[in-house]
Amino acid sequence: MEKYDLLIKNGDVVLADKVEACTIAVKDGRIAAVSTVPIDDSEAAEVLDAKGLTVMPGAVDCHTHLGIYAPLDVDTASETKAALTGGVTTMMSYFRTGAHYMNKTGPYHEIFKEALELTAGNAYCDYCFHLAPMDDLQVGEMEWLVEQGVVTFKYFMFYKGLNLGANSTVSPTMSDCYDLGHLYNIMAEAARLNTLLKNEPVSVSVHCEDDEIIKSFIKRVNAAGLEGMQAYCEARPPLSERIAILKAGSVANATGAKLNVLHITSAEAMQATRDLLKIYPDIKLRRECTLHALGLTWEMLQNNTCAKVNPPLRTAADNAALWEALAKGEINWVGSDHANTPIALKPREDMWGACCGFGGTSLIYPFMISEGHFKHGLSLPRIAELVSSNPAKAHAAWPKKGSMEVGADADFALIDLNLEKTVHAGEDFSAQEYTVFEGVSLKGWPVATILRGRKVYEAGKILGAAAGEYVKRPC
Repeated sequence: MEKYDLLIKNGDVVLADKVEACTIAVKDGRIAAVSTVPIDDSEAAEVLDAKGLTVMPGAVDCHTHLGIYAPLDVDTASETKAALTGGVTTMMSYFRTGAHYMNKTGPYHEIFKEALELTAGNAYCDYCFHLAPMDDLQVGEMEWLVEQGVVTFKYFMFYKGLNLGANSTVSPTMSDCYDLGHLYNIMAEAARLNTLLKNEPVSVSVHCEDDEIIKSFIKRVNAAGLEGMQAYCEARPPLSERIAILKAGSVANATGAKLNVLHITSAEAMQATRDLLKIYPDIKLRRECTLHALGLTWEMLQNNTCAKVNPPLRTAADNAALWEALAKGEINWVGSDHANTPIALKPREDMWGACCGFGGTSLIYPFMISEGHFKHGLSLPRIAELVSSNPAKAHAAWPKKGSMEVGADADFALIDLNLEKTVHAGEDFSAQEYTVFEGVSLKGWPVATILRGRKVYEAGKILGAAAGEYVKRPC
């Protein structure tokens, strides 16, 4: 009887602090050994020869939106397939009540159970959820949600002032009160829960754009006659990020909550986080940026409503400032903010009416290796840290996910560092008909993805049925 289920041999394995020629042994879906000493093929039921390939930990895309514009079960199936093509083995999806998603409000005791039922059996990679408490009832459910494996909670700064009533089907919140006091309540409860739990796993992720600044700048943009993506960028200026970051940080410091500042897009927003650390040296702060904030600008996609996203695309100078922050270690992780947004919701003639968001999870490793490693000189262990171990640690999924250590789930992306391809829509199994990265050439693509010791993607094909499992945190 074989000792192992799988051996991955002859590959260059990206470990926490180095790249080393190793053999990886897998048993029962977990890493059983990482050895520089050869293991005989006879000891395993299956042997995978990774000669010429780089073995990286499966990416943990901790910022995605499953089911926002399509039925949750259908969206889960198509978009988790897309994730596998980018070397992503765990998707963490933001979810809230209100308009979009399931278009309803009420207790998470009912709605979250329904969400789990809709995703079960439809996911091709592993998955978990971050939930947004939209009213006082849901804040009161946070302790129960932690028991269900949800330890990250979200607040949207720019929804303040959009309260249209709990019974309104057009309100993003479907909440009677969504203000800074509500954020305080969420953060205070998160801090309280951390006093009850080992390693303080509960954190609050905040979308930092100030609603009042946005309202004022929309008037300015319209008066100036600006159009396209320039208008949208300037209507939601970096100043709105700065102000919102400082507000959220003040509340986090007052409550002791762990704060995740999501999708930082600008040099000004990045500086605001530095200022926050000077004001509150003991604040528990983590920072995120996205693929598109690193690689795209509004100038590149000025007349393309498909590029509408919140916060908006910025400038090349902002891109450069984020790469500099990554090099300095100031940004903790990179996510995709993947949201499958059908082109029907992006009318070319109506930038203001177009829905926000677009896909990107299938480019996690290709983009970060091509742009981060080859172009900006980040080491492969640093790339793995940014898209795998750090997001897993910050969101309490480590060491089950994001680790190359013995005992971790056997999740891997096998990368051909020399494979160069041009990005085109329709090649990643996503239901989205376009990609905002269309025509971009990237070097360093996954040729195979392994989920818990089983090959689930290889050479452009999805292998087997949906086998993704819900990841209950903390792990």
